[in-house]
Amino acid sequence: MAEPKYSIIINDIKRLISDGTFKPGEKIYSEDELKKKYNVSNTTVVRALHELVRAGILARYQGKGTYVSKSIINEEVIFNEYTTVPNGRFNRKTKIANEHTRVVAINEIQDARIAKKLQIPPENMIVHFQRIRLIDDLPWTVQNNYMAKSNLINVDLTNFEKFNSLSEVIKELYDINILHEAMKERIEVEFPVKDKNNFKLLEIDTELPLYHIERITYVPEGQPYEYIESYLRHNFYSIEIEKKKQ
Repeated sequence: MAEPKYSIIINDIKRLISDGTFKPGEKIYSEDELKKKYNVSNTTVVRALHELVRAGILARYQGKGTYVSKSIINEEVIFNEYTTVPNGRFNRKTKIANEHTRVVAINEIQDARIAKKLQIPPENMIVHFQRIRLIDDLPWTVQNNYMAKSNLINVDLTNFEKFNSLSEVIKELYDINILHEAMKERIEVEFPVKDKNNFKLLEIDTELPLYHIERITYVPEGQPYEYIESYLRHNFYSIEIEKKKQ
């Protein structure tokens, strides 16, 4: 099947921006120029430009024309996550010397909401690992890891201590490094907190906001392999955003 003309225009404009032919803030071809260049109707041109505007790649101004967006095109944006603890501030990827993990529970469950995240039938069994991350004896993160039971065949789930590092278990058993696989993460401040048990697990007496982080990790085939819901003490976590020109 031939590629639609509007799609060809979209991809060509993206390429011209990527290779620097059109730079952020510069005016691109007019509608008439695009119609002649691709021998298409005005409707096709408008559709292509609309898609690029909606994606934030182009900006259109009445009576002036169409321009490459000045936003973050051709810029490098770096997100750094930090853990702030009594003895310092550390990048989230850094292993803190006095940090350790304790498994609270391992259960086999059926949950339609979690199954949808893992893209499996709602009746399928799911293994739920509930763990607490501590710095010294102070709990700062409640972490709920969910995996399809079918991905944990012949795994002894009774040895809690073995699953203090779930990623190492998966690497050892299946040669999958889930820390390096593709993932999608969503971070928000939750208040009021829906599940009050998180305060008990974090040993917090007063209801305070918590960071709520959702993450889905994908295996190379694109299938969700693990879904994580974490709740963090609000004063132990921060995000720093750095933008660099390329």
